[in-house]
Amino acid sequence: MLLSIDNIVVHYGRLAAVRGISLEVQPGEIVCIVGPNGAGKSTTLLTVGGALSPSSGTIRFEGRTIAGAEPEEIARLGLAIVPEGRHIFATLTVNENLRIGAGMRRDRHQFAQDFERVLSYFPRLAERLRFPAGRLSGGEQQMLAIGRALLTKPRLIAIDEPSLGLAPLVVDQVYEILAELRRRENLTMLIVEQSTRRAVQCADRIYVLRSGRIELAGSSSELTGGQLLERAYFGFTGA
Repeated sequence: MLLSIDNIVVHYGRLAAVRGISLEVQPGEIVCIVGPNGAGKSTTLLTVGGALSPSSGTIRFEGRTIAGAEPEEIARLGLAIVPEGRHIFATLTVNENLRIGAGMRRDRHQFAQDFERVLSYFPRLAERLRFPAGRLSGGEQQMLAIGRALLTKPRLIAIDEPSLGLAPLVVDQVYEILAELRRRENLTMLIVEQSTRRAVQCADRIYVLRSGRIELAGSSSELTGGQLLERAYFGFTGA
């Protein structure tokens, strides 16, 4: 098991935003967490990445307990987070933003080779290396955030809302790149997404989160067709 979350509870003050969820990510998988706004999806990802600490429950990465660890420590173990809003450094150049990833690595001698490989996935970034990152379009900033995470050489990359605020055509491009990364590098991914259609298209397995709880979980093939996925997403419990 690459990532294992077991019965975590996460509070904001007295409010329980995540209420005892459990999920797993196997090496080489793409796993999606889907759900409406306020379901606890981003809170789950922030907790995995160390920005929040669970009130209870365990999180293990490659068998090592990481719940409550510092984000830098978690990143050095090989778990990279691409947060909602991308969090790029707007006044730094594209090149400088990408090279931030080198600080997490022990094999810096191989960074130049990996840098060129990442640019091969994102030719738009290669054309804009000297641009301030704040001048990029929303889609280009998302690509920059993903590229920066890749340059930490992660075992697992967790991406929060890769389609947020982007035009449908740009979203298609982002997901095509993610699919290519999976095909060529067997990269393991945990993706938070609002769109069930996107989740079914890209993921091996899906967890539906609603009001801080897992309402439904299964493989994409199991959840394709019928109304199970939609009912869990929108909270329909009747016949």
